[in-house]
Amino acid sequence: MSDLDNILVDETLYATTLTAKYKNRKPWTPRDSRKLTAFLPGTVTQIFVSKGEKVEEGQIVIKFEAMKMINNVQALVAGTVKELYVKVGDKFSKGTVLMEFEKK
Repeated sequence: MSDLDNILVDETLYATTLTAKYKNRKPWTPRDSRKLTAFLPGTVTQIFVSKGEKVEEGQIVIKFEAMKMINNVQALVAGTVKELYVKVGDKFSKGTVLMEFEKK
């Protein structure tokens, strides 16, 4: 047989050829739930919390406009707002850290 790689998918073992791009990819790491990151580009329209304020998991903390739609962003963890990195009117790109929390 040729140089096949074994890969396990949903408990099934497959023999296949993996590309160099796949082999050299950045490994997946879970996101840091203390950092609130933008899931798409937009413009901040409202901020409902301030630095040092306590928030509950699921609480709406920021509202922003993207593609003519208003999006509510919820806190992923309960804790205290450690830092706000945006203000009303700021434009941001996908992946921008909007705020950071300190967990309870």
